[in-house]
Amino acid sequence: MRKKNKKNQEVSPADSAAVQGGTKKRRKWAFLFLLLAAAILVLGGRYLLSDELEVTFYHLHSPKIRGSENTRLVVLSDLHNHEFGKGNSELTEQINALMPDLIVIAGDMVNSDDDNLEILMNLCDELLKIAPVYYGPGNHESHLLYEKGIPLEEMLAEKGVHVLINRAESVTIHKTPFLIGGLTTAPEGYEEYGEEFIKEYEKSEEFKLLISHYPTLYYEHLADTEIDLGVCGHFHGGLVRLPVIGGLFHGDTGLFPKYSGGMYRLTDSTIFVSRGMGGHSGFPRINNRPELAVIDINIRKEPDVPQK
Repeated sequence: MRKKNKKNQEVSPADSAAVQGGTKKRRKWAFLFLLLAAAILVLGGRYLLSDELEVTFYHLHSPKIRGSENTRLVVLSDLHNHEFGKGNSELTEQINALMPDLIVIAGDMVNSDDDNLEILMNLCDELLKIAPVYYGPGNHESHLLYEKGIPLEEMLAEKGVHVLINRAESVTIHKTPFLIGGLTTAPEGYEEYGEEFIKEYEKSEEFKLLISHYPTLYYEHLADTEIDLGVCGHFHGGLVRLPVIGGLFHGDTGLFPKYSGGMYRLTDSTIFVSRGMGGHSGFPRINNRPELAVIDINIRKEPDVPQK
């Protein structure tokens, strides 16, 4: 028997079977395509939302370094009471393997709405077994210190952490003298709390390593200062990292913060902005894994970072 199509044309059984077979093939391929798309979305989502610690490496050439030895810094910031492994064991194991000369903390390792400091204190105990620790408090530590009256500075200092609140300390590493400073004030309080310190700090001929939690200090106040290396945090990498563009947003600056993560060459300074390791806003980090940064400082010249 022959079937008729909508135009009353006769269709042979063989033609009908071919049509049905083609439909089944299309459905099969559509199903496979959807399955593949779902797998890509799941895997892509896991990658984009990954909270696995990422170790990044940077190099800074400086004529102030004496001799051929390398000075290695490991930079931590914005942990916000997060833990990588029990007691942050994964974090400390990675830092130990990197063999740093100094561990630099650029603030916001705690949360201002959480008085429990156990995670930070235990972490510092372990870090001090690896290398000297220099700590520049961020806005969350400042809130605990000045709004809640928690003696965080004294607690850390008793352990042997160098807490730098608008002051500096000298140290010699591999024959090179370093002046490590901490500028803890926000940009709006710079004239009152930070300006005099920076004026004196800038006079030094030593290698000036300045820990300042807020990258926005370099938008204006520190834009033309002579700092060999400034280390910042605060922006959490702009929360969402976009290819080529960089960070998407931070509450202090709005869209596309100027220095959202990485190393930047200014007129007379170089700054490094950590993407941080945790979060506090509740918004997920997208394409923005927690960062453990390594900065090697030596006399070896390499292609300069872009000037901003």
